[in-house]
Amino acid sequence: MVSRSRVGPDARAGTRLTVSQGIDTKAFGRGVWRGFVILVIGALLQPIAAAVAPLAGASFLLITAAVAFAFAGFRTGDTNHPIFQGAVTAVGSYGLVLPLVFIVSPSVEPSQVVATTVIAVAAGGLAGLTGHVVRARGKRGEKV
Repeated sequence: MVSRSRVGPDARAGTRLTVSQGIDTKAFGRGVWRGFVILVIGALLQPIAAAVAPLAGASFLLITAAVAFAFAGFRTGDTNHPIFQGAVTAVGSYGLVLPLVFIVSPSVEPSQVVATTVIAVAAGGLAGLTGHVVRARGKRGEKV
């Protein structure tokens, strides 16, 4: 009996599907969820950090956001535009956590949302470029 797959020839050939050769959708999905999980865990740990060290607690969410956006954007996958891929992935992870932010604190300033989005674009884009360079060097056998 012959089994028939519902996936197209691109998926069977082992290539990744991209949206107009710009965004690797699988890497995007993994990165968005990775960033979302780090943001949620960081938000849950922030009160503990504030109780232990008040100075560290004040900047804990900013550091957590930068780390989450960098982790989200680092694995760009097969894309021709790693900076764009990293930036969009980081903004996507922030977009997932944003409804939770509005639920927890109804008085969110629009300037805070814009500033965090700018940080997401910058950290994600830089991480995307860095990840792309690291993987390219690894494929060529160079030391990283």
